[in-house]
Formats: sequence, C-alpha cells, structure tokens
Amino acid sequence: MKFVANLLVAIHNVAAAEAMVLAIKSGLDPALALKVVSDGAGSSRMLQVRGPMMVKGDYSDVTMKVQTWQKDMTIIGDFARKLDCPTPLFSASAPIYTAAMAMGRGAEDTGVVCEVLERMANSPRRFSVNARRERRQKN
Repeated sequence: MKFVANLLVAIHNVAAAEAMVLAIKSGLDPALALKVVSDGAGSSRMLQVRGPMMVKGDYSDVTMKVQTWQKDMTIIGDFARKLDCPTPLFSASAPIYTAAMAMGRGAEDTGVVCEVLERMANSPRRFSVNARRERRQKN
C-alpha cells in the first residue's frame, strides 16, 4: 500500500509544482493562485502541504528530504518493473527529483521541485529564499 500511496505523492508533488510555475510564469500572484486552486477541483494534498513552501520559495522546513525520497522512488520503480506494471507519470516525475539532487538540494524538502521547474522555465523568482542566498554568495 505504501508504494501505491508514494507513487501518487511523487506525481502530485511535481504536478503541484508545475501548476505553481505556470501561475508564476503567467504573472499571477503565487499566494492567490494557491488559494484559488486549493479551494477547487484541482487541489491535492500535496498542493495543500507543499504549496505554501512553493509560494515562499523556501524549502527548509523539511517534511521529506529529496535525498531520502530518491531512495523511496528507486524502490517503487523497481517494484513496478518487477511486476511489469507501467508507471509513465511516475517515470516522468523522476528526472525532476534527480535534477533537484544535481542542484545540491538533497537536504531540502521535496517541494523544491518547484524551483527546479522554475529554472527549467527560465523563471526563477527574485524573492525566493534560495535566489537571495545565491545572490549574497556571489557578492
């Protein structure tokens, strides 16, 4: 049962981040977008849990570290392959978490996939905690 639930968590977390990046890139206020979407049919538990982190751009209040999550994803992927069960959405979400690891974000919450997608969209926010930290390190 845990594998089934965590497969959904992996997908929903990336889907929530993707929606937030679309809102941000289109010029919507992230906090307002979260509020409106959270009250509708498009909401998910991952949007409710990680959406506030995504709005702030701060992933330091860790509920699940990316590096730990990577291990769980490997186990779930192996389990599905062993059963010869296709998991195309789960498989599509995996590179986003891998990119977070490559960015050195393994110790942060998995909500950091929002920042991965923001960078892919060439739309990193100036107000995010990590963007401010990077600017301070350059100066």
